[in-house]
Amino acid sequence: MKRKKKEEFKFSNKYHPLQGILGVIFAVIALIAIGVLFYISSKSSGNAGAWIGLVGGVVFAINIVGFILSILGFRKQEVYYRFPIIGILMNGCLFIMFLLLYIVGI
Repeated sequence: MKRKKKEEFKFSNKYHPLQGILGVIFAVIALIAIGVLFYISSKSSGNAGAWIGLVGGVVFAINIVGFILSILGFRKQEVYYRFPIIGILMNGCLFIMFLLLYIVGI
């Protein structure tokens, strides 16, 4: 019976998918942007103007693109799933936040 030595390494062809990494990057960008927009809106007592809504719409589009990219990264085979899962969770939570913000705004 052969025992494994501590010096043996396990090599694999797995890699981090670019779509998953980009999904996380887009989620972080959207999170920072929405935080800045909340700050600007609170400093102006809710009267920041229509441009805040327009920028919020662009941030929402970035969020959707990040979610789609994360799903595409998750569907690949023989990859590490860390970044796609983080991207799906972050973008999904941001999507729910945008949805709640829209419902409260009605």
